[in-house]
Amino acid sequence: MGSFSRRQFKGIEVVRVEDDARGFAPHFHDEFVLSVNVRGLESITLDKQSFDAAAGDITLYNPAQIQSSRVVSEPWQFVSMYVDPTVLPELAGVSAETVFDKPLLRAPLFAAKMHGAIRSALDRATPDGVALEGLTQIFGDLLKLAGASHAADTRCVPAAVGRIAERLRDDPVLPSLTDLASDAGLTPVQLVRAFSRAYGMPPLAWSWNLRVSQARARIARGDSIAAVAMDLGFSDQSHLTRRFRALFGVPPSQWRKG
Repeated sequence: MGSFSRRQFKGIEVVRVEDDARGFAPHFHDEFVLSVNVRGLESITLDKQSFDAAAGDITLYNPAQIQSSRVVSEPWQFVSMYVDPTVLPELAGVSAETVFDKPLLRAPLFAAKMHGAIRSALDRATPDGVALEGLTQIFGDLLKLAGASHAADTRCVPAAVGRIAERLRDDPVLPSLTDLASDAGLTPVQLVRAFSRAYGMPPLAWSWNLRVSQARARIARGDSIAAVAMDLGFSDQSHLTRRFRALFGVPPSQWRKG
């Protein structure tokens, strides 16, 4: 791992990551993930659409989109904003259901401006209000540059599959695939196919992603990593660390330190 820094504001979190040419496993976020590639070339798959992002490119991922990436050239460095969609009405005067229309922007001058705003926000010497003002302006400009619309949920989620997703959200103990399939009245193969069509990932992979996201929020608040791992059903702290690093590029201990 090269280097990492992070800072949290109300509704927005910013990070800088220098990765040692790994990329990210398939995953999703509940927030927007808006990034500038500072160095390196990244090969991306987003909801089964593939494209490359080079230095100076901006990537725009909406909540719940399944994303993965592979580093084509190194060193790879990027900066990102994680934006909670629930703050959009207050932040930008738009609906919380707003989504970006484009996943990739090639606008080098604006990318440099966005990079500068995130870099300033990461500097602890920058007052919270000043940092948040700069990030808010960037977000508003991105809405204009990339285009935005009201989210249209085109997923067809059978009732039985939706109930499985709710169980996976609420149950602290991860059920077996056989138990889930039995509850849905399906075979395991049928459940994996139906769940993947609806949510983009098989049910257990989707649940682990959700648990890692929950772990991230708790670890950022200062909770013990070992306790978080136990509470969320990971076999041990190492299990959480492996899955956390696959999704966020750094181990949870480094994420907490920022």
